Amino acid sequence: MKRLLLLLHLSLLFLYGNNELEVKQFMVYKSTDKSITSQTISEKNASFVPLTSQEQLKDKSAIYWIKVQFSPMIKSGKYLVAYQEFDFSLSTFSPQQHFNRFISNKVAVFSFEYDPNRDSTTYYFKLINCYKHKTPTLSIIPYNKYYAEALLTPDSRGFFLLFGLIAGLIVMVVIYNLSIYAYTKEVSFLHYSLMELFMLWMLFYQVGILSLDIVHFNMASLLSGLFANLFMQSFLDTKKYLPKLHNALNFYIFLIFVDILHLNTMSYSLISNFALYSFFGPIYFIVGIWRYLQGFKPAKFFLIGWSMLVVSIFYTEHMGDIYGINPLLFGPPLEAVLLAMGLAFKLKLLLDEKREQQELLIHQSRLASMGEMIGNIAHQWKQPLTYLSYIFMNLRETSKRKIVDISYLNKKLDKAGLQLDFMSQTIDNFRDFYLPNKEKNLFSLKEASEETFEIIQPEFKEEYIRVVIDIKEEAMITSYKSEYKQVLLNILTNAKEAFQKNRIACPLITILFEKNSIIVSDNAGGIPKNILNRIYDPYFSTKKGNSGIGLYMSKMIVEKSMGGALEVENGEEGAVFKIKF
Repeated sequence: MKRLLLLLHLSLLFLYGNNELEVKQFMVYKSTDKSITSQTISEKNASFVPLTSQEQLKDKSAIYWIKVQFSPMIKSGKYLVAYQEFDFSLSTFSPQQHFNRFISNKVAVFSFEYDPNRDSTTYYFKLINCYKHKTPTLSIIPYNKYYAEALLTPDSRGFFLLFGLIAGLIVMVVIYNLSIYAYTKEVSFLHYSLMELFMLWMLFYQVGILSLDIVHFNMASLLSGLFANLFMQSFLDTKKYLPKLHNALNFYIFLIFVDILHLNTMSYSLISNFALYSFFGPIYFIVGIWRYLQGFKPAKFFLIGWSMLVVSIFYTEHMGDIYGINPLLFGPPLEAVLLAMGLAFKLKLLLDEKREQQELLIHQSRLASMGEMIGNIAHQWKQPLTYLSYIFMNLRETSKRKIVDISYLNKKLDKAGLQLDFMSQTIDNFRDFYLPNKEKNLFSLKEASEETFEIIQPEFKEEYIRVVIDIKEEAMITSYKSEYKQVLLNILTNAKEAFQKNRIACPLITILFEKNSIIVSDNAGGIPKNILNRIYDPYFSTKKGNSGIGLYMSKMIVEKSMGGALEVENGEEGAVFKIKF
């Protein structure tokens, strides 16, 4: 009914004539006096030249004003005015009239209050965005009559409460996703947040929370469209999986940038004027469906959310309000929630992928450590094997002489057994590195450190590396013992390599035990300042042939798996690593 009533009034609109409803005169004037303002226009209206019905608004040097004179019989109350084919930047309505502009039933409107004892019946509007080939039109209807069947009117408390809830929901979703972006640096969350912010800006103008400014409204629309495209590209990864459609979206982004420049210079939007939003809308669905068919499950949230937004936009543009409520109020928040769910799903996939990569790095790190350990085992087995070979030679010579002395034989066998026990113990010392324990256990940091030191001790003896252990307070922790030993082994190995590289005459490592922390320091000269902040980066190494994942995995193990912290700094004589639990 309201829709039909508005169309009836629009059919009674006229140009340069009288209206039988409430408008007595509606005239378009032009003037070359650019100093005219809404405060001085009544004094300078003598400089106006009225346009004839055949004249068009083509004179770029002129300023155009519309003069509207209401009938003296207009009653006191609130009114709604619909206007088409033009826009204005200034008007002569007073602040007491609570002038407000918004969009209702896809028509630009403004509301005002009128008191015949206080207000004038004549008003001026400074024209902008006037289409030169079209006729400016205007009509007026009592505010309460237009919203007679509306559940909520734009000035009611219920409407402000509803809009506040919707705006609050969008703002919370934006803050949440911006927080995720701050921690993950995943640009999908940034693009999505900016898209929702500019869409909320549009809603403020659309429903009249902010008095409609068509230039700002179109700017918000363009920026929202820009970040919607960027969000789609990053969220659906179109560059990798749909390169041709990705280029189509890039072309649309180019058009948006061109239109932003045009809007800033000419004060109207080409994309809005030629309805290009509806042209690119289907492309969004094609991209979403295609990615979903490729197996990207988060795309279904994108499709459902985008569908709700498109339906609300379509209904707003072609069907109008629903009992006085703009359908666009419901599309954006529903879309915001569904896209947030899609982003959460994608974040889960990213975390799963990252976890798999970390597990692969851990596996690579263990393989690298395994290679070093096998070398250590071979080094520690060299002497026992030589001794066993010597025993076997003695036994062979004895058997050749056919002189069997049971006492001598038992003595040699006992010595061989001792060597085999040593070799077996060596294997036991390394076993934890091959079969890491996946359950947390209570263990002593001191004992675990001594076991680690035993593994690398033969190499340290060869390099004359002295290790000093200082126990201020022995600590017991519940964590992964084998992973702690791997971290400490990585630190000790790096110290040994630094001693070799810098040719330190008296290499010294000090291990200080404090409450819930271990400090490992050396006198190898320290870490160069230009790489100090990069030593934990994966695959970063200054040593040729090194995988560069040892310290990275050490930090990951301590901070992610054991819930501690691994810090490094340069001391007076060398590097200082501190492990905190």
